[in-house]
Amino acid sequence: MQNLTNKKWIIIFLSIIVVCSTAIAVFHILPGGRVAVITKDEKILYKIDLSSVKESYTLTVGGNVVLVENGYISMQSADCPDKLCVKQGKISEVGSIVCLPNKVIIRIDRNEEIDAALR
Repeated sequence: MQNLTNKKWIIIFLSIIVVCSTAIAVFHILPGGRVAVITKDEKILYKIDLSSVKESYTLTVGGNVVLVENGYISMQSADCPDKLCVKQGKISEVGSIVCLPNKVIIRIDRNEEIDAALR
C-alpha cells in the first residue's frame, strides 16, 4: 500500500515538472517577443523588439550609451558618478536597468505593441 502511495507522489511530481516546463517553453515561443522600453525623465523614448535586431547598435540617451543586441540590451557607458547601471550588465528577460542620476530606465516587457523597430 505504501509503495502505491510513493508511485502516486512520483507521478504527481513528474506531472508538475512537465506542466511547468511546457509553460516556460510556451512563454518563450509566443509571439510578441521581448520589448525593451527606454525612458528618460518618465517619457518613453524607444520601444525595441529585441528579437528583431539584426545588427548591434548603440543609442545615446542623456549621458548614457545603450547597447542594443539581438535578444539583449545593456548600458554600455554612463556619465553618472557610480556607474551602477553599467555594472548591471546585459538583460534579456523581463527586468530593468536603472540609472537614477540621469533618470534613464531600460525595462523589458512582453508586449506585442511596438511603435517602431529600429534597424
